[in-house]
Amino acid sequence: MKKDTRVSFCAYYGIEKNKLNEAGFFNISLISDIPLFIDPFNLFYSDNKEYEALHDEIIKYLSFLRDYSIRKGGQKLEKSDVDLYFRFPEVKQNWFGYSYVGNDGKGLGKKFANALNENFYKLFNTGTPGHIEKLALVADRVGKDCISDFTTNLIHAYLANITQKFAEANINKDELGIFTIKKAEFDYKYETWKPKTFKLPKFNGDYVLLTPKNLLTKEETWINKNDFIENFDEIPYSMSNEALRAQLIKYFNAKLNEYSEEKIDRKSGKIKLVRTAKTKRLATKATIIEFPQAIDVYIKKKEETGENAEKLSSSYVKETEDFKENQYTHFITNTEGFNKVPTTYDEAKVRANYFKECVETDLYIDFYDKDGVPASEDWVQRQFLYVWGGTISDVYREPKKARGRADYIVSRGAPDKCVVEFKLASSSSLEQNLENQLNEYKRLNKAQHGLWIIVVFNNDEYQKLQIIIEKLKLNREDIVIIDARKENKQAPSKMKRSLSN
Repeated sequence: MKKDTRVSFCAYYGIEKNKLNEAGFFNISLISDIPLFIDPFNLFYSDNKEYEALHDEIIKYLSFLRDYSIRKGGQKLEKSDVDLYFRFPEVKQNWFGYSYVGNDGKGLGKKFANALNENFYKLFNTGTPGHIEKLALVADRVGKDCISDFTTNLIHAYLANITQKFAEANINKDELGIFTIKKAEFDYKYETWKPKTFKLPKFNGDYVLLTPKNLLTKEETWINKNDFIENFDEIPYSMSNEALRAQLIKYFNAKLNEYSEEKIDRKSGKIKLVRTAKTKRLATKATIIEFPQAIDVYIKKKEETGENAEKLSSSYVKETEDFKENQYTHFITNTEGFNKVPTTYDEAKVRANYFKECVETDLYIDFYDKDGVPASEDWVQRQFLYVWGGTISDVYREPKKARGRADYIVSRGAPDKCVVEFKLASSSSLEQNLENQLNEYKRLNKAQHGLWIIVVFNNDEYQKLQIIIEKLKLNREDIVIIDARKENKQAPSKMKRSLSN
């Protein structure tokens, strides 16, 4: 019997969930990434000796990179330097991240490497780096995904080792394979990475990694730029040095004035200076370059409240796990694949209508959380993937373009592409998006076809949508409306549906 690759790690390898829970691992999906990330602070704050050792190793490697940048004088890195020391691929085998289809990600590129090099030389050139998250506080385009990817790479061998132990004890030998991790251990004497082999679960020619739940978080890492900027006003008052505190406050206020934006007062018509979110972001960045001590003050405050980080991460992971094990699993196990149809538009339309049938007949209940709150657009988009079994088309999310990105691209090469865009009828920008967005995304992606999928959760949304469609004179053939209202549904049946062309 062929395995159903739409299911979880436990279901695919025939493992009881309680065994995975007892081992502390997250039950990943083997069809798309789960939006969770490894937070290095969870290593730092843990009482687990292995985690403490891992964090120490991360700091040791960061110290090596810092010293290497100083030896180079902060100059631009050669490609060989970037590839050997600073650049890492995404560890996609743990199935965490942003991918809607599969588990491929970008990994850490040249921009991340240059950000590390530049800031090590300018800001972190003395003492111990302490936390990799420091980089995210000062560098542009370095978010939780970069920090998580970097951390995951540096503990890659550890994850492989604990996965190997669990797999050898719980998974059939014929479902395991020998795989080599190229950057498994760093040799500080010869300044090079050494490979190591592991026996790991096989899946589609690659291996699978398990991750302990207590390393994961969902939103931002505990030490993060948004929090740093939002609470920057409080940092000076935590400084023990009165003179330094006064200098920092004076400098920060001067920068706030410098970066204030000119706005026209609606009442008086006069121009006035306004402090915006951008103002504070720029002022904060300028201040920490002048007073890098502020970073250490902020990090110390976060360390002192580390207990809250544990609780927050645990709640995020539990929330994601509950949703996945209930609505997520219920939805994908109640959908089935079907045969191909002539064009990408035809296929997308048929599959969208099947998706509509699934939701409106039984599965609308999976579009609400346990408190009855309607699903997000992100959740709806993820579920659409599960009606694409057996397709010969490429189905993927388009990389970012100048004006955004398409939700889905269905393609059979350049001559046959279809953009599929999702929207919740509750969106405040619904009319504006329906008027312009689909055609713009078709143009950006050189697609011949386009299709809207719009979800309504109540009567007001339904009426609002109908009025907008009439007002804009939209082609209803290009719109699939999914009615996820509770009040007009009968009790869910227990019968699975089959898809017909």
